[in-house]
Amino acid sequence: MSRSWDIVGIDLISGVTCNAPYEWVDETKSEWDFNSDGRDRDTYRVIAYDFGIKHNILRRLASYGCKITVVPSTWPAAETLKLKPDGVLFSNGPGDPSAVPYAVETVKEILGKVPVFGIGMGHQLLGQALGGKTFKMKFGHHGGNHPVRNLRNRRVEISAQNHNYAVDPASLPEGVEVTHVNLNDGSCAGLAYPALSIMSLQYHPEASPGPHDSDCAFREFIELMESTKQAA
Repeated sequence: MSRSWDIVGIDLISGVTCNAPYEWVDETKSEWDFNSDGRDRDTYRVIAYDFGIKHNILRRLASYGCKITVVPSTWPAAETLKLKPDGVLFSNGPGDPSAVPYAVETVKEILGKVPVFGIGMGHQLLGQALGGKTFKMKFGHHGGNHPVRNLRNRRVEISAQNHNYAVDPASLPEGVEVTHVNLNDGSCAGLAYPALSIMSLQYHPEASPGPHDSDCAFREFIELMESTKQAA
């Protein structure tokens, strides 16, 4: 991998995903719990697909009251649905989303059955699963100071980003909402599809390391799971 001149078409996820499912219990330390609401840990059951997941994403979910099972990138959707989760997280990860069609198929099988939250690679896989296209950017986004506009509340969030691919918003079907835009180049930084209880961010909301501006996304995922539970 270190000798490769390009990442196009190369499955990098298979080299970083976990080998077997495991339970995650660690939370963020008290000094980082600036937005968590102290709910009971067992309130929400979340299955997290590990495409190269950052542990601080898991810590933030745990701090918001989630019981989390982390599963490998090849974990069958049918096995996930058997566990009757309240939500599914599709994590960040390296490389080209088009190089992992098996992951796209897994996402497709889960959509519409439980609320989902995609981060980074998970956002790109959701874009493809919904019928959109992804492309390799001329200049990837790397660093902890990227301004993003939340189009729903019109606020600007400073975000941490680390990706070379993006979702082409023009390729998305009707009903899919672009919720966030990178203000440096106008690229798609977030999606939502309320009809299927989908939300996603291209960047990292977990704030370790990085800005805290987008930690509210975890609360939004909690609210998405809660509203789905109440409607059942």
